[in-house]
Amino acid sequence: MSEKMKFGLIGCGGQGRYLSDALNITGLAEMAACADLIPEKAEEAAEQCGYKKTYTDADEMLEKADLDAVIVATIHDQLQPCGMQVVEAGKHLFVEKPMALNAADGRALCDAAKKAGVKIMVGYTLPFLPARVRMKQLLDQGAIGDIAHVTAGQLIGAMGGWLGTPEHGGGPLLYVGTHALYQVLDVVEAPATRVFAEVDFTDEGVDAWCQFTIRFEGGIAAQMTTSQRMGGRYGWIDIIGSDGLLRSEWESNQLVVQSRKVPEYKERTTIDVEATATGPAVKLGTMASVTGFKYVRAWAAEFMEFIAAIQEDRDPRITGEDAVRVLEICDAVIESGKTGRAMEL
Repeated sequence: MSEKMKFGLIGCGGQGRYLSDALNITGLAEMAACADLIPEKAEEAAEQCGYKKTYTDADEMLEKADLDAVIVATIHDQLQPCGMQVVEAGKHLFVEKPMALNAADGRALCDAAKKAGVKIMVGYTLPFLPARVRMKQLLDQGAIGDIAHVTAGQLIGAMGGWLGTPEHGGGPLLYVGTHALYQVLDVVEAPATRVFAEVDFTDEGVDAWCQFTIRFEGGIAAQMTTSQRMGGRYGWIDIIGSDGLLRSEWESNQLVVQSRKVPEYKERTTIDVEATATGPAVKLGTMASVTGFKYVRAWAAEFMEFIAAIQEDRDPRITGEDAVRVLEICDAVIESGKTGRAMEL
């Protein structure tokens, strides 16, 4: 493996290019090749992100290009099939969330990666945002004692195009809800045992909103909301413990904390976490588009972790198995919403 890891990209739309910008910023990668069914999209990614070779067929790229790892940033229903192409070609895989449309397909991808001896990292970004990093540090320090309850949500406006169709994996649960759901699982650190959901479906058959509870081993309970009925975007997580509380909101660098264990936070305190607290230094205009700039440091931090995991031959921060656990709950939410029954996991 060369000093700089050789990366490919499958899916040269907006998200693929934003992630490539972030990868470029790390200075750890060589942008070797990109592939998209639409030639103009591949050419755009090559021009913007510096990929040396373009393809319209992912299999051809995987066969001909010298690659160590590949980013897959397609629409939801193509993530798992393209991911299978990558791991079966023996390349490490960075795949956008939710990785697959259901847990069974996610497990198949993980099994294929294990057989091929390659790593999978899934693009759940929230744990790499500055306020969420600080939140996890306080939790690991025991600042709020034993977790008892978690409430979280991720809300967005009406979803059209492929995001409004079930065959392509549309709906807010898979699109934005999985971000919040991964964050809950990462915080609780216990197996989920039971899910009960109320779900309202659109005429097209995707979820309009989901309200659901999750029971975990050890007695922790979580309540979550996802919806496409909001005029804008909003997300949050509240963590209630035996000795305090934590609250973080999506796209905010503020963290609310109250703790009986940490004297400086005895009273409810709002911490302003520096936007530069995680990820490499970035200036707008240095391979960072205006649209992606808000997240580019976090995405870069994700790639730094992915590359380090490959080089050190260890699991990355967010594995394919982690994504399967998210999908198991998503499957249960939809089934519970359809049947009106609680689902045992």
